[in-house]
Amino acid sequence: MYLAGVLIDKGYNVRVFDANIDEDVDLGIRRFAPAVLGITCVTAALGSAMRIADRLKETFPEMIVVAGGPHPTVMPKETLDRNAVLDFCFVGESEQSFVEFCDRMFESGGDTSAVRGVAGMAWRDDSGAAQVNRSPGYLEDDALDALPYPPWHLLPMERIFKQATHGLFTRGRRIMPVMTTRGCPNYCTFCSRVMGFNFRKRSIANVIGEIRWLHQKWKTDEIYFEDDTFTQDPVRAHELLDAVIALRLPLHVKFANGLRADKVDEALLAKMKQAGVYWIGFGIESGSPHTQELMMKKLDLDLAAENVRLAKRMGFKVGSNCIIGYPGETRDDIRQSIDYFLKLPLDSFAVVPCIPFPATTAWMTCDREGWLTDRARDYDNYWFEIFKVNPLIETPHLSAKDMARAIRDVYIRFYFLNPRRSWLIAKMMAKKTIHRAGDIKWMRMLRANSAQPGLAMRPDYAC
Repeated sequence: MYLAGVLIDKGYNVRVFDANIDEDVDLGIRRFAPAVLGITCVTAALGSAMRIADRLKETFPEMIVVAGGPHPTVMPKETLDRNAVLDFCFVGESEQSFVEFCDRMFESGGDTSAVRGVAGMAWRDDSGAAQVNRSPGYLEDDALDALPYPPWHLLPMERIFKQATHGLFTRGRRIMPVMTTRGCPNYCTFCSRVMGFNFRKRSIANVIGEIRWLHQKWKTDEIYFEDDTFTQDPVRAHELLDAVIALRLPLHVKFANGLRADKVDEALLAKMKQAGVYWIGFGIESGSPHTQELMMKKLDLDLAAENVRLAKRMGFKVGSNCIIGYPGETRDDIRQSIDYFLKLPLDSFAVVPCIPFPATTAWMTCDREGWLTDRARDYDNYWFEIFKVNPLIETPHLSAKDMARAIRDVYIRFYFLNPRRSWLIAKMMAKKTIHRAGDIKWMRMLRANSAQPGLAMRPDYAC
């Protein structure tokens, strides 16, 4: 959405298609007939994305196909080598480099050789070998503030408001994401860290302006902060929460990616309560000190447990997550981890198998030791479901079958053998069903705001 925003500001005719929402992405793109098709994909979506591109390329052989996002960022050469349909890949944050690419394409009349020098881009030389240009670096604070807000009007927002799910606990009906920082300085070995180690921040005024705009434009009643590490700078976290409180808007607040359990205290939690935060997820990952070392998470598990209990005493709904089957983890480690989590007063608990995303330390360890299963060689398998566990790792310490059994067992113990949690889940699911039934009033309120100001488009070029 940020890429769409910067391109619109430059005068390009842009459409966004979401395969999770749009009923027929192929048909929509064919009707638009773009000169450039940009595809963003995580690892698990690479195969389906390339299949879409293959079908569209048959219809539009002159169309330039570009891929970006997490997977092409960490595996740019491989992505080009394995997917002949792709013309280029982009690495990392591309709000500046992709605009430069489009400008050069437009100015050269579609000459692909004119774009070979664009920073952060992977391309094929005359021999067909993949080349990767130097990185353009990451956007600094001022550059983040200069970005336009995401142009959500390009998506079918009313359908998204009705269909999108946001975990077990929600209070709003019109939920929107906001990312206030980029980058993470921590060294967790399971993370791709596609936005780098350098922690960068939008100004408080810029973030508050977006929240106010979302509320006025889209009648947003819940905000999801999507930051990888919202509390990395505690002073800024307090300042931003103060600014949210000062807005005096009827907003609920959640942190989608979880918080480090050693980066909160009673004062910060009290501020969150004032700001409308009702649910807190803590990214603990494992209750085993040995597994914590393997992950390089470096989390104080005693302090994490203390803060979970503190948050519950203060009236928050509290969730956490656990990775099972980390390379080098033993059955005893898993048993210790599960026992740790089951003793915590959690309202929700997500347990997932370790997915060795390409180029992470976890992936390199498994590849070196021969611990990747045959399924791990196919990126279509890089997903997980609660009761359809899909192990990609098998080690001498833990078989794939043992991992799957452990995940199923802990879900049963946590949710279905606890009457309070079972009742709470049933209550929340019933509430979600009622919300999805539709609300004509909100649709009518939005019609008056649906028109977008006209822009001087370049009529012969589209992305």
